[in-house]
Amino acid sequence: MDEAKLKAAQEQSQKIQAIKQKRDAMMKQLLEPEAMERLTRIKLVKPEMAEKVTDMILSMASKGAIKSKLKGDTFKSYLGQITEANTKKSVIKFARRPFGDEDSDSENYDDM
Repeated sequence: MDEAKLKAAQEQSQKIQAIKQKRDAMMKQLLEPEAMERLTRIKLVKPEMAEKVTDMILSMASKGAIKSKLKGDTFKSYLGQITEANTKKSVIKFARRPFGDEDSDSENYDDM
């Protein structure tokens, strides 16, 4: 039983590796060397960002939106789009609570 699970896991690992290699080959066809180098560096630092950019570019290529190899500037603009989409805008909300038995009307500091 363990051998069957091990064999299935190995087959699945090989399929995943083959898919990754196919995606990398497609990206090499779609990107200029400068853009490919940038993607490789991004994979090292932020693999999830590299996956999103790769998915976006492959999707655009399959729809016919990409006619020639992407240059570094175009690749940067795609990165910017994904970064903007993923950036969470932080909102700071101050919740003011009364302290002790202070009343806002009981003390008037204007006359000091």
